[in-house]
Amino acid sequence: MGPIAYTLQRALPLAFTALLVAMAHAQSPSETAAVKLHASVQSDPPRITLHWVHHPGTNGITIHRKLKSDTQWGGTYATVGASETQFQDNGVVAGVSYEYRVHRTGGGTAYGYVNAGIAVPPMEYKGRIVLLVDNTLAAPLAAELADLELDLKADGWTVVREDVSPNAQVPAVRNLVIGHYNAAPDQVKAVYIVGHVPVPYSGNTKPDGHDEHRGAWPCDGYYGELNGTWTDNGNYQNNAPNYKNNNVPGDGKFDQNDFPTAVELQVGRVDMHDMPAFTEGTVELTRQYLDRAHGFKRRQWVPQERGMIFDNLQWVSNPLGASAWRTLPAMVGPDDIQAPYQYGAPFWTYTQGQSYLWTYTSGGGGYTWTDGQMSYNSAGNIGSTEEYATFSSVGGVFNMSLGSYFGDWDNRNNFLKAPLAAGEALTNCWSGMPPWYFHHMALGENIGYSTLLTMNNSNGLYQPQNDGWQGSGIGRSHLGLMGDPTLRMTMVAPPSNLAVTNNNGSAAFNWTPAEDDILGYYIYQFDPATGIPSRIVPNLVQTTGYSDPAIPFIAGREYMVRAVKLEERFSGSYYNLSLGAITTAQGGGPAMDCEGVIGGPKLPGTACDDNDPATGNDTWTNDCECVGQLIDCLGTPGGPALPGTACDDGNASTINDTWTNDCACVGTLLPPDCEGTPGGSALPGTACDDGNASTINDTWTNDCACVGTLLPPDCEGTPGGSALPGTACDDSNASTINDTWTYDCACVGTLLPPDCVGTPGGSALPGTPCVDGVPNTGNATWNYD
Repeated sequence: MGPIAYTLQRALPLAFTALLVAMAHAQSPSETAAVKLHASVQSDPPRITLHWVHHPGTNGITIHRKLKSDTQWGGTYATVGASETQFQDNGVVAGVSYEYRVHRTGGGTAYGYVNAGIAVPPMEYKGRIVLLVDNTLAAPLAAELADLELDLKADGWTVVREDVSPNAQVPAVRNLVIGHYNAAPDQVKAVYIVGHVPVPYSGNTKPDGHDEHRGAWPCDGYYGELNGTWTDNGNYQNNAPNYKNNNVPGDGKFDQNDFPTAVELQVGRVDMHDMPAFTEGTVELTRQYLDRAHGFKRRQWVPQERGMIFDNLQWVSNPLGASAWRTLPAMVGPDDIQAPYQYGAPFWTYTQGQSYLWTYTSGGGGYTWTDGQMSYNSAGNIGSTEEYATFSSVGGVFNMSLGSYFGDWDNRNNFLKAPLAAGEALTNCWSGMPPWYFHHMALGENIGYSTLLTMNNSNGLYQPQNDGWQGSGIGRSHLGLMGDPTLRMTMVAPPSNLAVTNNNGSAAFNWTPAEDDILGYYIYQFDPATGIPSRIVPNLVQTTGYSDPAIPFIAGREYMVRAVKLEERFSGSYYNLSLGAITTAQGGGPAMDCEGVIGGPKLPGTACDDNDPATGNDTWTNDCECVGQLIDCLGTPGGPALPGTACDDGNASTINDTWTNDCACVGTLLPPDCEGTPGGSALPGTACDDGNASTINDTWTNDCACVGTLLPPDCEGTPGGSALPGTACDDSNASTINDTWTYDCACVGTLLPPDCVGTPGGSALPGTPCVDGVPNTGNATWNYD
């Protein structure tokens, strides 16, 4: 927040005081950047009406709508005039959860969001949550942790717990989470950290804008991001004022300022470690928090539904408090938000002994003037950890805070954690750089959903992504929720004293009613193998007892009853469920078997006959359905040789052999080759013999013709013949020798030399007889002349 933030905590010039007084009569930059949005609904005809506060200078309002489950907004849904303050959407269906974005231009660009619907049904099963517990707290808080697990189960979660040493390595802890996630990726949804489970650090970041605070910050999102690669190679910082911010290669702190991939799991932490300003100590502070959350979930105490925005950074041009102005109207309504702007009294004086559902505070972060060091335990004109320890009731149930330094929360007497150790507070987060988005909580979502949505807001789904705070080197890895991630904003008082007895073989349910204005109750049973609850009575039960002959009494089966309330709030209406009353059916005489016989033998797990000749090993299920295993094509009940699976028809001429629906093993006949053999090797492009000595390189064509390349003719015109240039021939001339074919295929010989009478190749050669015509001589021969 810069040096001026330090000054604000110590002294305030008169001119600046005048500025703040003036601001009390005008909208702050944070208000200007937010559309203060809420919704009302009617059922007949179905209609959702959006409401917002008019802002001076508005020149355009654009509305987008999507289903809550959609990941993109799509095109413009509607535009309204600049002077309008509401929009009626008549194209809605009851029971559907919609999400709206209102974008205002003129007088400053602003966005507002609301999740709205009419009688939106509840999410009865939330998924599996990994509960990571500091093992030094396991024994002293055994009772409180048992209550926590029961509350989670009663709220529709299944729980897997890991007790972890504070000295463990963070990758080892993450691997525990990954192991549970990989075992059931469609089930595991959240991680709840209780105690000083090892704190991951990551990044070379300074989200609060202070160069001396650059480095690694706590990164609990590491335990929820399960598929990305986290590296430890960067040499970023080795002389930070707080050694925990140092980040060098191989020190166990990661390089990433942002999450490598989308975060898969909701994450929240309750960590009262190193808070000596509170005399109770870590164990007792944690106990108090768990007891407080337990009471809130069971509506044993109820906060006042109002909000406070104490923005002591509104003089900053960046709209750092816009998260609050975008959130609170849909949570408590536009008329129950207090926003004291004057500098005089600190925040804690407004909330001391008071109750608020939501608060936002911001102020210049702490700074120790005696030694010029950072301080993590205060915010200008908000308060300090020591003051929070002194005054037992400060803040609200759900809180947002912003200020220098204390967003880096793993340090002594940290101010972000302080509200959780005092008063009614159950959650806190460092919101503004970047902003958080909580609007789904107004329609019944838990705060972990908002945490996950905020951590994954990197694609512009929710604008702005950083509320204008540029150049601070921020990503999202420092985002973290202080508090229980399963908390919902509005709770329903639960029923109690559930008993399940044997009523002539059927289950009889009786319970003490919920002390709340409810519609009725839902009855569930827990799956013995998975622990997942499922509703066994489809409709609301409007009495405090129920029995149905179709529901057999099963000793040892676990059941639950939850109260149901139609909650009408500032986002619309939704069916809200209480925590459940849980019990296990005990003995109580013979049970009705699956054929309705008291004490009969046809119990779940025993043999039956489903009258289906296609099945075998028929048994009664836990729901008393007679179900058999399909007999496969080899006659084995439950065997793998089912229609559509692979087999072997014993025919080398087929491929892809599979069992048909008639259990015939049939393959696809291989196409015949060029010689007519199915699957044969005489395929186009392979060698063949066309029977013609005058060709070479004979191959099968695509039309299965065996075709060779014709040899060139020799000098006698014979294709492939031997009368080739350079070979012997006969030029029929007795006067030549060594006759050969030329390259022009002429048969040419070498002319013999003439004999002594001039005949080429003649016999009158020197030394041979001749007649010299002289009578007086004899034995005349040709001489060499």
